[in-house]
Amino acid sequence: MNKQGEIAKDLREYLEGIGIVDTHEHLDTEEEFIREPADFGRLFLHYANCDLISAGCPPEDILRLQSDRDLSPTEKWRLIAPYWEYMRGTGYGRCLEIAIRDLYGLESLSADTVEVLSEKMSQARHPGYYREVFDRSGIAVALWNQLDRLAPIPRMWTPDYDRTLFAQDLLAPYLTLDKQKLSGLHDYALEEWHQGWGREILCLDDYLGAIEERFSSYASQASALKIPVAYFRPLVFADRSRGEIEPLFNQLLNSGWERNVSLPSLEQLRGIQDYLVHFSIQQCAKYDLTVKFHTGLQEGNANTIRNSRASLLSNLFFKYPKVRFDIYHISYPYQEELVTLVKNFPNVAVDFCWMWIVNPAAGRRALSDLLDAVPANKIHGFGGDFIFIEGSYGHAVMAKDNIARVLAEKVSEGSMTEERARQVARWILRDNPIHWFGLKEKVPAEVLG
Repeated sequence: MNKQGEIAKDLREYLEGIGIVDTHEHLDTEEEFIREPADFGRLFLHYANCDLISAGCPPEDILRLQSDRDLSPTEKWRLIAPYWEYMRGTGYGRCLEIAIRDLYGLESLSADTVEVLSEKMSQARHPGYYREVFDRSGIAVALWNQLDRLAPIPRMWTPDYDRTLFAQDLLAPYLTLDKQKLSGLHDYALEEWHQGWGREILCLDDYLGAIEERFSSYASQASALKIPVAYFRPLVFADRSRGEIEPLFNQLLNSGWERNVSLPSLEQLRGIQDYLVHFSIQQCAKYDLTVKFHTGLQEGNANTIRNSRASLLSNLFFKYPKVRFDIYHISYPYQEELVTLVKNFPNVAVDFCWMWIVNPAAGRRALSDLLDAVPANKIHGFGGDFIFIEGSYGHAVMAKDNIARVLAEKVSEGSMTEERARQVARWILRDNPIHWFGLKEKVPAEVLG
């Protein structure tokens, strides 16, 4: 082993002692995890399924892999076997094989292992398993927002959650831009809106009041506010007046009640979203709450990547200089633009959540660039960003491997000492997110240690 390899090995060992603050997870609650039947198909609920589709696997076979309980693990394996060999070397595939190896004692995913793997996954469904996996991965606490893909009105907060595992994000309120869903607004205005907000939404004041109630109730506990709308529209949020938006909002509501009232146009719906995003950021300013934006690559296949570059958010960074912004996924593949934004704006930080499995080599290059260009307190080094615990584990291992490699290169070239490299590692994996998200006041002291 050469000198740089020895330094990387030493740094990698040091990283095992850092209680990582995982900046982003979508995990089920442990109670839901225990209840859900498991076979290896669960490992393809997120991310790796997209690479299988990219490799040519029919989407209908992915659905059977994920959810058909009548198929045995061996039968499910036959659906994906040809495509798995093509994608197992991607970050997504490597992440799964690390988890399979370390958590379940199997060397790889194959026809010979899927039956025993599925059995081991079922046996792992017991209370305390999340903490076991977090401890093995070095995660002290994860910033969490639980996905609810079927709800047309987002749940801003989950009242009951395990504070020894998670610090929760508020989820930003927004209106779907799916015209088919909006056409049924009357039905879910009575049901989902009432259920989600505790009141009927009959006018803009009702909606804004419900948002204010959520902030008043939960901002002091929340780690951040997440705004995920890059999946649906460009990240350009114009500054709209109430006078412009209120009649459009009323039109939207009335379109569900009155047959002769049409839905607002897509452009007008985006205008309503613009107003709600600004209103929510203003609430964050009031309650000193960090704002998280999804930027860069969107999960899934066939998305519009140009919608999600972080540079589209610049007007918000100017308008709200006292609000802290956390920019997810390093805005990949627009990470070089984000380096410049983080360098220029004191209120903007970069977040590597998801990145170490999207493209590990690009993540290393980006971290190296950031360490050369921006203050080291502006970097958040890891977020698992998974809906299943095995993925969080594999991702944490990959993050530590790659961070150690980058820091070892800096030491080897003389840019920093080994002592400095250890300090930077602790900053980016632990101290920076504790500070940026105000976690000392929001996470039990025994969790942070």
